[in-house]
Amino acid sequence: MYVVKVFHGYISKDGQRTRDKSADNLLLFNDKKQSEIFADKVGGLVKKLDAVRA
Repeated sequence: MYVVKVFHGYISKDGQRTRDKSADNLLLFNDKKQSEIFADKVGGLVKKLDAVRA
């Protein structure tokens, strides 16, 4: 699972930036390629979910 990190936060399920790191609130991607495409569009970085600390 992958998440998209943006300026001081992550992308939530509703498409907004959030500082909440809980997996049930974050927009999750199963495929790294899909997450990279989305991150390029919004100007973010891709992080593996286990790298995100709670």
